[in-house]
Amino acid sequence: MTNKRQEIQGTGIDTESILEENKLQLVETGFFRRKQNIMKVRDKDDNSLILKTGRIEKFQTSLFEVARAIEEKLSFRVPAIIQQGEGWILLEEIEGKLLNDFYGEKPEWYVEVSKKIADDYQLVIQEVQKTLALGDLLSEGKEWFSSRLETWGRPIVDAGLIDTALLEKIKKDFDEVTAKNGEDFFGWFHGNIIGDHIIVSGENLYLLDLDAVPRPGRGYYDFLRALDFMLLKEEGGTAADQISQWIRRCLSDFNEYEVRLVFALRNIGILGWDILHEKVEYVRGGIEMKKRQALKFIKREY
Repeated sequence: MTNKRQEIQGTGIDTESILEENKLQLVETGFFRRKQNIMKVRDKDDNSLILKTGRIEKFQTSLFEVARAIEEKLSFRVPAIIQQGEGWILLEEIEGKLLNDFYGEKPEWYVEVSKKIADDYQLVIQEVQKTLALGDLLSEGKEWFSSRLETWGRPIVDAGLIDTALLEKIKKDFDEVTAKNGEDFFGWFHGNIIGDHIIVSGENLYLLDLDAVPRPGRGYYDFLRALDFMLLKEEGGTAADQISQWIRRCLSDFNEYEVRLVFALRNIGILGWDILHEKVEYVRGGIEMKKRQALKFIKREY
């Protein structure tokens, strides 16, 4: 029975007990990136809800509460928390289309929406920080950068697409920027303001999986994350020069050298981890072209 329960939700949490105790009926798993710990369920009144078990973001409850409290200031909404417990959270299900469904049809609108949500999310972060200490931004941010550079970069080196000297150069540049700017180079971000974490429901936009994570690129990391995911997932293949134009147009107030450095890491992530290591199923079409485009951003040749 334990193995069956773990297979359903992908953690060690007893999902069957959660369902039974809260009178929930399991409807579907694996609909989101094949993850078994995110489930569609129905309650006793036949309401359609989303149950997530395990790996609940540390500050998610506080972020949800703040986002709903200042909703009138934001360009997005968040699902209501129906109930929660140790290692699980039950949310209202939002009906609509994922933002990445608009990549081909309305790319400029997608970029505009992603930028607005990324900027507005900082209002949520700022409000949460009035009552919560999120962590040691500088040390945690530096540690995250170094660990991701190694983990994500290794598959690219092993595939012969880059050599270790390039990763060493990126690390050296990162250390120099950090020494110059200190904590100001980092910020607390959502981390995944991307096309499958935003639901377009009528005239409203809903942001999912709220989090507060330390990342380099204060003021723009979440926006760059939206662009690299678009490059990864958009079926027709988003041209690298088009993304370059969006970066220059939308981030003209920031240091271009630093923006290119952060975006280099982001592309090391989608190429080294998503494409080469994980071989994620949601990469659509033109895989060799996507590799070449990611390499342009990694080498900062644009």
